[in-house]
Amino acid sequence: MKTNKNRKEIQEVAFSKFTDQELADAYVFPSDEVQTAQEKDAEQNFWTNRRKQFENRSENEKMYNRLLQLKFQLEDYISSNQYHKAFNFGYFLNEYVNRQDKKDKQFAIEVDVTPAVLSQYINNHRKPKDEFVIRLELHSGGMIPAISWFKVLQKDKEHDIITNQQLRLEESKHVKNRLEFAY
Repeated sequence: MKTNKNRKEIQEVAFSKFTDQELADAYVFPSDEVQTAQEKDAEQNFWTNRRKQFENRSENEKMYNRLLQLKFQLEDYISSNQYHKAFNFGYFLNEYVNRQDKKDKQFAIEVDVTPAVLSQYINNHRKPKDEFVIRLELHSGGMIPAISWFKVLQKDKEHDIITNQQLRLEESKHVKNRLEFAY
């Protein structure tokens, strides 16, 4: 509440320096003006050239773009409060390998694990070691930091802890003299 009041005071002081016309001119409003033929041609040329650049990207540039897209997807997922079972560590690892157009066996060699171990990571049958996660960062040239991979693993673990009622039931047998508070 206090910050809104301060913000309002700052705006009043800042806006008092300008006339209403100057304030209106400072904002961008859509124009009702008709585009000239020259402007239309320039816009058409821009989009034509942009399309050509996109179509003429090298395979390396295409792979870079796919990996950058994966990085943003991974970061969006990490920063969200939602848990999606499909977006686990194995999913992102599989996407990382596939977006490079590599076979699992080839990628396993590049990060010095056996294809069987890589398969277990991808299929969520085994949690990766810290060393492997660091290798992923190094393999990506730092594009996807190890901490991002760890956060995906952490999100999986958080969900497991919250939802694993069987574990709670088993562990409740080991707890005596529970604290009880009235809420």
